[in-house]
Amino acid sequence: MFTFISKTHLIKLSFILSFLSISASCVWMIPADKRIAKSRDKISARYKAEFYRQKYKTNQGNLNITWQQGLNKMYYSNPELIQADFRIADSKAAQKQVWKNMTPGLTVGVSDSFNIGDIGEAFSSPSYRINSFISLGNLLNLPTTVYEGKITYIGTELSAENTMRQQVIALYRLFQEQRLIKLKKRAIDLEGELVKGVTGAEDTEIIELKLRHQEALEEWIKEEQAWNTKVGDFFMAGYDSINLKASSLPKITYKPDQLDFTDTNRWGLLQLNLLALEDIAEKGQFLDTYLRYIPSANLSVSAPPIYSNTSSTRFDPSLIRLSPSLNWSLDSRGSIGRQLNRLKRDAPLKQWRKDKRLREEIKKLLAGKQALSEIQTELTKLHQVIASYQNIVGLGLVEDPEKAIQNMRRLREQEVRLTAKEIEISTSFWLIDEQRWKPITKKWLATRQNRTEIRKNAQKTTLKSILKE
Repeated sequence: MFTFISKTHLIKLSFILSFLSISASCVWMIPADKRIAKSRDKISARYKAEFYRQKYKTNQGNLNITWQQGLNKMYYSNPELIQADFRIADSKAAQKQVWKNMTPGLTVGVSDSFNIGDIGEAFSSPSYRINSFISLGNLLNLPTTVYEGKITYIGTELSAENTMRQQVIALYRLFQEQRLIKLKKRAIDLEGELVKGVTGAEDTEIIELKLRHQEALEEWIKEEQAWNTKVGDFFMAGYDSINLKASSLPKITYKPDQLDFTDTNRWGLLQLNLLALEDIAEKGQFLDTYLRYIPSANLSVSAPPIYSNTSSTRFDPSLIRLSPSLNWSLDSRGSIGRQLNRLKRDAPLKQWRKDKRLREEIKKLLAGKQALSEIQTELTKLHQVIASYQNIVGLGLVEDPEKAIQNMRRLREQEVRLTAKEIEISTSFWLIDEQRWKPITKKWLATRQNRTEIRKNAQKTTLKSILKE
């Protein structure tokens, strides 16, 4: 085992490792002021580039996507989903690490001794050693550790799916916000046309109408710019113009009389699974504390060097030394008992908080169902009023043009407000509707491997960039 490694290979290996160590340390031997100046220059260049881009309005790119394109882009570019992917990867790595810790570790040692006067003979006859070690830790806790890792991974996946749903809903709302913004713009444009057609009014009245119209237009521009920034942040980018094509947007609406929230196979299944894992974690705290009462069995394994050029003996498996040990904490100071008492004491409070949260969630569902019914009724009536009023204005049957403008704006503002509320309530129901999520979740899971590869390549690019500096 490992005896095929020649002295020449080991000398080469030692010099390579020494070179890498010296190269890494030389980076930090650069004077601090020079490193700061170099880093500052790079940041300054990015700052100036962004300054001139905004000053001269250079092209930052256009976003023109359908709903499905938006979903695909979101899977790879949304910061919340990127973090969710990282948490899944970390949880999976922690699972594997339990078994990796049971594989033998290897250490390679190279040493030499020489006088300053004989510096030319440095490393002419060094000593080499290759050692192996295993630390198995508390073997009795191994089943618990493996089980805990599995539960944690499941919880991480469920949390990631919940995050994905929230971001899909956020994207849907961005699409709908664009529709509402355009609806506001149409109302403002209509108001502008009515202002231009005003006759028989005093000059001061006309000026007042124009000023109000201009203020409404400026307010709309600010709202549209804020929405543009929100879309850019959602995709970790910036765009000069954005067009989210609503033609392919699914219509997420519910009929209040069809909302049966007692059907937990459809409503809230993901959230119930997360609550179940939370309950398991709390019970696990009790179990983990009780396990401290039982002995902990440990096993360490040591052996002579696998290879040493200063020893005439070869590695012999029979010389491997096993050192089992059994440690039992008798809790003479009562620390375990105190921890158990705290858990038992806090259990009723935790249960009360969970019950309270459950009551509040159910109250929100029932209130949302009632509010949705009222809003849909109001919207139906409002659309009829708007259609009738537009017809009256178009026929010139309204004598006071200023009043016509104010009424039309009020009706449109009410329409936007009610529509936004309907979207908010409907999408909150969508979050817990298992039936609607199956195709989206399937697509999200199908892209996971590709997303992982892209992230790995990005990490390699980052590492190369760091090494270049």
